[in-house]
Amino acid sequence: MKFVAIDFETANYSDVSICAAGLAVFQDDQLTDSRHWLIKPPKGHGWFRDDFITIHGITHEHVREAPEFPVIATDLLAQLTTADLVIAHNASFDLRKLHGTLHHYGIACPPFRHACTLALSRQAWPDLPSHALNALAAHIGHTFHHHNAQSDAEAAGRVLLAMINQGLKIP
Repeated sequence: MKFVAIDFETANYSDVSICAAGLAVFQDDQLTDSRHWLIKPPKGHGWFRDDFITIHGITHEHVREAPEFPVIATDLLAQLTTADLVIAHNASFDLRKLHGTLHHYGIACPPFRHACTLALSRQAWPDLPSHALNALAAHIGHTFHHHNAQSDAEAAGRVLLAMINQGLKIP
């Protein structure tokens, strides 16, 4: 099975403010590709909230020379459409940002099967005190750089693998 984990960091609450994207490709239980892009949000959506900067450390200066989303869209969408499953931790957030950004640029979002590791983890490990990505990574013994989009995508993938290895069936 090939699955792709995605993660987005945003400049603010706008669904069009993606400032970083991460992608991790897993094939037959192995990480086979991992990518990170800094992205310049489009005009009108690129103001960076201080509390968001505190979380992910990305500022306007970091993305000043970065490409806008359409530059990476073809590569990103190709990975999503060739996967058997696309995952994200708190997938509703990441998918809302993806759809909002694609819509803003007039890019169609192709269909792909997706699942949420946050929801799945609540089924797999209902007794854990937290199902946040950093808590789940600690639970499975995976160290990562939280709120780095690439590292978060890889961590979500590792969490899914751990759940599958413990017998969780993916719907």
